Amino acid sequence: MREKRPRGRGAEGTGPGQAIRRAPDAPGVYLFKDGRGRIIYVGKARSLRDRLRNYLSPGKDPRLAALVRAARAVETIITRSEVEALVLEENLIKLNRPRFNVRLRDDKKFPYLKVTVQESVPRVFATRLTRPDGAMLFGPYTAVRDLRRALKGVQRIFRLRTCRHRLPEQPPARPCLNLALNRCTGPCAGRVSVEEYRRQVRDVIEFLSGRSEELTARLEARMQAAAGEQNFEQAATLRDQLLSLREIGKSRQVAYPDKAARDVLGLARGARLAVVTLFRVRERRIVGREEYPVQAGEGVPDGEVLETVLRSVHGHTADLPDEVVLPRPVAEPEAFEQLLSERRGRRVRLVVPERGAKAGLLELARANAEKALVENAPDEVVSKAGRELARVLGLAAVPRTIEGVDISNTQGRHPVGSVVVFRDARPVRSEYRHFKVKTVTGPDDFAMLGEVLARRARGLLDKGRALPDLILVDGGKGQLSSAVEALAPIAPGLPILGLAKRTDTLFHLDGREVSIPASSPALRLLKRIRDESHRFAVTFHRRLRGKGMVESELDALPGLGPVRRRALIRHFGSLKRLRGASAGDIRRVSGIGPVIAEKVHRALRG
Repeated sequence: MREKRPRGRGAEGTGPGQAIRRAPDAPGVYLFKDGRGRIIYVGKARSLRDRLRNYLSPGKDPRLAALVRAARAVETIITRSEVEALVLEENLIKLNRPRFNVRLRDDKKFPYLKVTVQESVPRVFATRLTRPDGAMLFGPYTAVRDLRRALKGVQRIFRLRTCRHRLPEQPPARPCLNLALNRCTGPCAGRVSVEEYRRQVRDVIEFLSGRSEELTARLEARMQAAAGEQNFEQAATLRDQLLSLREIGKSRQVAYPDKAARDVLGLARGARLAVVTLFRVRERRIVGREEYPVQAGEGVPDGEVLETVLRSVHGHTADLPDEVVLPRPVAEPEAFEQLLSERRGRRVRLVVPERGAKAGLLELARANAEKALVENAPDEVVSKAGRELARVLGLAAVPRTIEGVDISNTQGRHPVGSVVVFRDARPVRSEYRHFKVKTVTGPDDFAMLGEVLARRARGLLDKGRALPDLILVDGGKGQLSSAVEALAPIAPGLPILGLAKRTDTLFHLDGREVSIPASSPALRLLKRIRDESHRFAVTFHRRLRGKGMVESELDALPGLGPVRRRALIRHFGSLKRLRGASAGDIRRVSGIGPVIAEKVHRALRG
């Protein structure tokens, strides 16, 4: 039984202090309200009296002090248990969206996959509603493309219905197009028995829960039984399902030695935003990854951020694990364990490992959370990475614009250089540039790098544009010394770093090694820039190399000068397509007559 104790307008004259002192020693939920009666904060507690008395002396916590200053009244709602208080707290936060509470940034928009197990003939579809109607929800999916991929996999492998007909009470006049496309087993047309269809639903639930090994073994046994009974059509269907499941299993990374189901939460913090990355580990493999941005300032404890994800994500999904691995402890973990265990029907534990394989998974999840934080809000972390770079390199200002430079060639042939631009830790692709090396012959990467850097610096200065705050070259001491020598007469004193690919060793412009921890945001940013410059250079080099191979083979063809060769390359795009063309197709190219077309055709076929 709940008892509601209003502390509204009657308490406004004296503020919330008296209401806090009279709070009961019982589990429940408390609501802070402002002068207009709006709820500004919702919290839960094992003991309302003990928890609320903490607000009488907020100390140096600026967030707590701001909440106390804004509050004009307090209401308490007594519950029968901590678990009931936890559920009520989540519902009140979703309903009122208090401004002092930590919330998922897009908590109303995350979609789920819904399996309507409460219906006689269940269906599966995407939804954003989480009302308790007896259905099973899987998710939430933070990327709609992942949800569509999962739904497409369910339709392709298990062929569950997605229509809205009430079956078997109101079957349609005729089956929909999904039956003709082999995306549904056709329960509306009586093509499959209710018992067999319900078995397909159980298979889908296991598939979405990540229990593929058990499902694969059972499908294989059913396939063998169907083949033994000479029911070859059903055996072929089961075979296709098995092949699809095994193909999915091959692409999943082995993450842990035992088969226990785990959810691993990695946390990254910014000034106003936090990101929690959730890895779903099932049967030793990572079967899913989700990212949850959380609105939380620097004063919000890590445990409160993690509680928000536990409430909003694990409080609704049907895919609950044996363990939830956390980087920090949460307040009153027993309440979360009891709630999740009751929903799952088996025990769920919250663990905070300090070493071992679980700690390694946490580090992987944290690294992904840092990456997501950079992508979602680069301003949140650029100051941290920039300040560390400025401190390590002894720079007067934080480097905001960093350019990465790399060289790509094949034994000196088709040499190219790339320049990528990162501003405030985010790539500015409109300012990326390619360079064809013009003055260097032979495989001399150092000279090629010097040419590209000099041309880039002169080009910026000639256009009246500012040079970057920092240059990063892909390589070690040799590349770094070539870069310093090339830029000395053009931009003396410009900070330059070298980052070796194999060892991730960082070199200062004077050649000494720079020591930065592997987990630091600064080193992760530099590695991103180096890898992006390498990718950009290799892509351009491959394109030029392929074009050069086509041109070199066309050089040997009769009657073709440079103009006609370029016309053929522009028209067909590749040597493969040109070889497959007929003489009539070649004749359609501008500047190619029937005689030349026939000669080219014969030469390519000969």
